[in-house]
Order: sequence, then C-alpha cells, then structure tokens
Amino acid sequence: MTTNEQSELTLRRDLTAAYILIADQKLTDTIFTHITARSTQTKEHILINRYGLFFDEVTPASLVLCSVSGTVKESGSKADGLSDIINPNGFHFHAIVHENRPDAGCVIHLHNHASTVVSAHPDGLIGLSQNAMRFSDQVAWYDYDGVNPSQEQLSEMVRVMEDKPVLAMRHHGMLTVGRTIAEAFHRAFYFNKACQEQIDILSSTQTPLMPKGPSVEKSKVFFANPERISGEREWPAWLRFLDRKYPGWDSN
Repeated sequence: MTTNEQSELTLRRDLTAAYILIADQKLTDTIFTHITARSTQTKEHILINRYGLFFDEVTPASLVLCSVSGTVKESGSKADGLSDIINPNGFHFHAIVHENRPDAGCVIHLHNHASTVVSAHPDGLIGLSQNAMRFSDQVAWYDYDGVNPSQEQLSEMVRVMEDKPVLAMRHHGMLTVGRTIAEAFHRAFYFNKACQEQIDILSSTQTPLMPKGPSVEKSKVFFANPERISGEREWPAWLRFLDRKYPGWDSN
C-alpha cells in the first residue's frame, strides 16, 4: 500500500469517527447535515456521507468521493434502498467552503439544538464562560437564507465567513472549519458546549455575572493561537473512546 493510499484510509477512518462522535453527542438531525473532508489524493475532491444514512451507520467504505462540483467519483457501499447518492442541498454548503478556503480540510455543518437557539439571540454568543471565550472574534454571523440557497447566497455566505473558523447561521445551525477533522470536530463540540452553557446560565438568572479583568484578554489570546491545531491532542482519546463504546466502528 502506498503512502497516499494509507493517508486516504486514515482520512476515511477519521471522518467516520467524526460522524459517529457527532451521533454519540446527540448533535444530529437524522439523515440531514454533513461532515466533509478534502481528499488527500486531490484538492478537487471531497468525502461526504451517503445520503439516507444515520451518522452512526457511516463506515469508511460507505463514504462517497465526489468533486466539488458534485460529480460522484466513488459512490461507496451501503447503497441498498438509497436512490440519491448525495444530498445536493447540503452538499453545496460544504463544496463552496472547500473551494474558497484553503484551510478547509474538514467542514462540519450541524442543526444542533444549542447553536440554533443561540443563533436567534440578538447578542449571539456572549462571553459568559471559558468555552465561549475561546470563540471571541472567531465567529461570523449569517442571516437565514432559506432551505435551498442560490449560488449567489452561498457566495455571500463564504464572503461573510471570511477566514473565521465558525459560522453561526441565524435560525439554522452552525458550520465549523478545521485544517484537520480533529480541529473541525473540536470547534463544533466546544461551540455547542458554549451555546448550551449560555442557555443554562440565562435560564437561571436575568443578570449573569460577566467575566472581567486581564484574564478575559489572556483567554482570547490563548485560544486564538494559530500555531496550535485545536483538537489534535485529544483526538486519539476520542478514537479510543469509540473503540470501547462501539467495537468495530471502523470496519467496512
């Protein structure tokens, strides 16, 4: 097996892990939303889940390889009873980000409860917790554009996002970008956590204490360090977690 083939197998395994972890954390919307990863073989192709599978049904072999234009190169396994290979509406959210962001090794789009609730708050994500502080100046906000946005609307979405790692989609959900699958998952996990903490804090008091002092700025600087790829340190632990809880999760 060549080095490139081994890298692609590792990518498929990591992407499968992200799907199952998102399901385990109860952040899915049945068969909708997606996680994509740029192929190690060519920058013009990405891996995505087969439309119609629950996230915990995804395996390395079931992933679909397609171009950013939507042309399917490898349809993957688990095709029985599934008429559509990919979800065109969801796919285009990912493809345009991969096309316009050289750092988009992985893109995660979720309709998870907490981020959707916070997306409708007039002040967005408030720095009420350390987890919220990690996203200071790291989140772009994008107004709802309907279920099936046009190419012009998608172009506006990436313009609004610029180089931010998180896009909070008003009344819709969230989108995270990572240089690696681990980084994109890390950002999705903690953005959801920060949103849930805000919901809980604001439900317990109308006058929450706001963090203050130099520690706030110190936290911003720490989490914004571009030299550190977030999530890399804990990713092996997540994989061990899957091995314990879901034996055989990475089999084909």
